[in-house]
Amino acid sequence: MKSLSAHIKETIKYMALVAVALGMAACDPILDNGDEDCDVRVQFIYDYNMLGVDAFCKQVSAITLYVFNADETLVWKQTEEGSPLGNPAYRMKLPFDPKDHYLIAWAHRQGCTTTELPPMTIGQSRMKELTCRIGGRTPMPDGSIQVCGIGPIFHGKLDKPVAVKSNANPPTITMPLMKNTCTLVVNLSNTSTDALEADDFSFTVTDDNGLMAHDNTLIPDKRLTYVPHASREGSVEIEETRSAVKKQNSVIAELTLGRLMADRNPRLTVTNLTTGETVFSIPLVDYLKLMRSQHDTGHMSDQEYLDREDSYAFTFFLDEKANWLSASILINSWRVVLQDVDL
Repeated sequence: MKSLSAHIKETIKYMALVAVALGMAACDPILDNGDEDCDVRVQFIYDYNMLGVDAFCKQVSAITLYVFNADETLVWKQTEEGSPLGNPAYRMKLPFDPKDHYLIAWAHRQGCTTTELPPMTIGQSRMKELTCRIGGRTPMPDGSIQVCGIGPIFHGKLDKPVAVKSNANPPTITMPLMKNTCTLVVNLSNTSTDALEADDFSFTVTDDNGLMAHDNTLIPDKRLTYVPHASREGSVEIEETRSAVKKQNSVIAELTLGRLMADRNPRLTVTNLTTGETVFSIPLVDYLKLMRSQHDTGHMSDQEYLDREDSYAFTFFLDEKANWLSASILINSWRVVLQDVDL
């Protein structure tokens, strides 16, 4: 018969083994879904657009997620890119519960030199150091900085998120993204039969929106001059009557811009390089606000509209001397009649 002390020793040993086994098998109670894999998944969505439809898989192919603790110190980061992001089932694995943390993501299109992110060191870097700078800059002899053909930029931020449990899937956090770039197409169409040449015009948008903070607000930076990544000329025949056909000539330029802000004053300028004269120079955001009234946007603010809309098309009409006929313009196929607009 075993002594009492031997029984006590065996009991303690058994309890220790049980504790170790439980420690190896168990997950954080908040995250335990009955599976051995108790990591959190982060689902990224981009439905903050005019259609309200998630377009993450179609528009994003590279993303970096940063996790900061309650003291706003970086504790984890991960970059993923390529074809996996095009799968609607894509989720980024997070090896711990970030419920008391801050999550920040910057995303873009793979292969683009759109974003310049600072080096961030785990355990040292602070959240306020995480900025995003628009890349693709070219210093010009006159001191200006030109930006041409940048790709899309996306930002997301969550403060102390809670993972949602499911019996069928790992706990998941959903991170919405906002698009910080937009495309501007400018069409010059003449009212005469004279041909227009793309090389005869320059198109620029000037703005100081090239540096974004961790919370996606703008930080003072050098003023940027956005120039077209593509331009072309062409013509179409318009049947005015059954017996008369008129040819309308056009020059079209495409630009990609950084985030437009409702309280700033970027300017769209078109110059006739043959004469050296300015065809027009307009406050871009003010004109976009005119166009917003043509949409059924409900209670959407000006800034929300600018953040959701990512494509604008302007048509300006020129006379036979390539002067702007400023009575009206077309913006995204809507005719806007101008009355006492301050240029």
